[in-house]
Amino acid sequence: MTRRFRVILLSIVTAMSVTGCGAAHAVLGIHGQPRANPSSVPLTLDQAKNILTRDFTAAQQGETTAGAAARAALRTAYTGEALRAANARVKLASVQPTGTVSPLLAPQQPRLLAVPRGFGFPRVILAQTVASEGPLPILYLLTSPDAATPYRISASATMLLATSLKPFDPLAKGSQLVIDGEGLVVAPAALLKAYAAGMAFPAKAVTNPPFTADVFSAQVRAKAASVAKGVAAQARFSQVHQVVPGSVYAVRQASGDAIVFGVIERTDSFAVKSGQAVNTAANKEFVLLTGRKRVTKSATITRLEFVVFAVPRSTGQATLVAASDPVVAGSGS
Repeated sequence: MTRRFRVILLSIVTAMSVTGCGAAHAVLGIHGQPRANPSSVPLTLDQAKNILTRDFTAAQQGETTAGAAARAALRTAYTGEALRAANARVKLASVQPTGTVSPLLAPQQPRLLAVPRGFGFPRVILAQTVASEGPLPILYLLTSPDAATPYRISASATMLLATSLKPFDPLAKGSQLVIDGEGLVVAPAALLKAYAAGMAFPAKAVTNPPFTADVFSAQVRAKAASVAKGVAAQARFSQVHQVVPGSVYAVRQASGDAIVFGVIERTDSFAVKSGQAVNTAANKEFVLLTGRKRVTKSATITRLEFVVFAVPRSTGQATLVAASDPVVAGSGS
């Protein structure tokens, strides 16, 4: 140990012993939660940009390396269902169509859309990038649940054709997190629950839906009907959509409207009829996830539907503006 290092270490220990735990936490970069101030911005523009750089860089490392280093990088970049999706994407990379790559593998500068206002928790950051393989932007939600947990990507979804976002409040002012749907035509949690119910198969009618029709849900329902018809002789097909608890976040826009992120878990289930078998060899994702090319009893395929809605504050219906549905799991017997 050098003399200079001993002096620095002694200074740190002295500061800890003289001023107590508060000084020690400051030295280690740990800060207690400040008193709530609903009009303050807890992040500078540079801090928010550094957070995006850290998470996007870690995401790239996680998808271009292997082993323990890759897993650690993914945990740095993602959290919750987004981490689940990223892990599955890495595992399934070898069976994806040629030219299909993660949008985070291309060099890009994410654009900040919104930063948090106030010192309460949870806090969120919204960002947008343009996919390397197409013109459609991708929306990202980064969340920090408490003062001790760094921001990580918790959801991402590709914007639909002919959709756009109304502006948020200036970054210097920050954007308010909407709690319990206050000031919106529909509470975010109720919106996601109704949307999930509307995509069930066999179909279930939704009375007075709080959302407009969209191409994503129409495609999901059409594909479910096609799959059910295709396997009718061998198996009974059903599809269930459930909102992931704790996945719904709403951020106020300058107009008073809001952008709502949510995650819905979709489970495709096949109940194989007695004496029948289903050949799954053509479904490379299912084979890689389960190791099975043939099922004789049952099978499930799980996807995560990351959805983003524009929700008005006074009249009208919510509109879907972004959606993605990566496969994350499968089972078969």
